[in-house]
Amino acid sequence: MKRKAFYALAGGLLLFIIVLGSFGDGEGGYSTGAPPGNTNSPGDGQNCTHCMGGTATPVTGWITSDVPSAGYKNDSVYTITVTATGAGNKGFEVSPQDLAGNLVGTLFAGTGSQLVGSGKYITHTTPKTGASATWTFTWQAPSTGNNDITFYGSIAVTKPQTNTTTLTITKNTVGMIEQGVADLTLYPNPVRDKIVIEMQLPKAGDLRIELLNMRGLTVAILLDEYSPSGAFSRKFAVNRPAGMYFLRIKTDNGLLTKKLIVE
Repeated sequence: MKRKAFYALAGGLLLFIIVLGSFGDGEGGYSTGAPPGNTNSPGDGQNCTHCMGGTATPVTGWITSDVPSAGYKNDSVYTITVTATGAGNKGFEVSPQDLAGNLVGTLFAGTGSQLVGSGKYITHTTPKTGASATWTFTWQAPSTGNNDITFYGSIAVTKPQTNTTTLTITKNTVGMIEQGVADLTLYPNPVRDKIVIEMQLPKAGDLRIELLNMRGLTVAILLDEYSPSGAFSRKFAVNRPAGMYFLRIKTDNGLLTKKLIVE
């Protein structure tokens, strides 16, 4: 009986250690990513101190983006960067939300990051060490709406140090014509092998058409040349594996990104 009791106690202790280990690494927080709902947003109402302990310190500039100073455009895809500094293990969680706590836009994970909470949150896959750590991922702006959008972030730097930060971006209210492209049409979409791009270019200048994957990385450059103003119509071979991509059109006056599905 004593031997059975000993094994039962040992087994229970081992299970406790395994469960405890799954919640954190003792230094930088969750070793396989933070659980959903800890970005310090008004909708979440909590941050990493919920699991890590301690108190949260507000910081600035730890979330940045390549959104132009003029603001984001609906459906366009942008690169978001999270940077953490300080000694010890580092992890993060970020979510773009409205004041009611709803996800705004679409997140796409990058290297070293993953989506949790049905895609509402993005977090690290494993903690990073060193004097500073950086994670880069992509975000697609919503199809409609003109509101400012805030990215809320909670970043742990060695237990129990938690930093909270935000990035607010504004909507670009300038029309498509003023950004360098008008009357854009893509067909067919979904596409199998070739796509036709038609648009009006109000001004002559450099024109670059790129195909991006879901992580926001350029996988093909369809066109890179000087183009006159006026009507533009060209057929391009896609030649990519099936999936969702983004077609990004750059002119001297701005850029425009559209979804493209390859069958």
